[in-house]
Amino acid sequence: MPRFDLDQRPRGGRSRQKVGLVLVLVVSLLSAGCSSRQGAPRPSSPHPTSSASASSAPSSGARPGKYTQTQLASRPCDALDGHDLAALGISGWGKQESGKHEPMCHWKLAGQNVSLGLDLPLSYAKTMTRNGRVAQVPVGQHKAIQTEFQGICFIFVAVHDVNRLIGTTTIPDAGVSHEGTCPAGASVAAAVLTHIR
Repeated sequence: MPRFDLDQRPRGGRSRQKVGLVLVLVVSLLSAGCSSRQGAPRPSSPHPTSSASASSAPSSGARPGKYTQTQLASRPCDALDGHDLAALGISGWGKQESGKHEPMCHWKLAGQNVSLGLDLPLSYAKTMTRNGRVAQVPVGQHKAIQTEFQGICFIFVAVHDVNRLIGTTTIPDAGVSHEGTCPAGASVAAAVLTHIR
């Protein structure tokens, strides 16, 4: 079974041991929850302009389109559809930018700047969680690792492979409370996970 351990260096200390234990438990839960269910991928189509109304989004009973993680990694802004954007209160489509490891998509959600990556290496997660307060949190039907550091929140989820993580980085606007930072990133991640097959 693969091990999702953010710090493999022997450094001792109770907090590092707790983080390692939490991460091992997360991997166990994630591995047990993976399924081979296959869905049909959403057809590629150009995004409507930001002036498109939320009423054009699918009804709440509609099943979300499904992609593989690899398909979405190259076009991360497709990870949220019109229904997701309306439900999250995001106006307009995300903005795709080049990231250090892969393309990232950025959205603005209630004063929070949320970035999404869909194929992040474990080494990146280790770097981003090194000095933060680390916890295991539920994200949709999955368990995730969340870390907060200097008002920034990182969330990492392993769906099929602990070396290919889905992650959000959330940074609040100036003057916006940090209390909504992790919930915003978790909400985006949970919506994205409904589209991963």
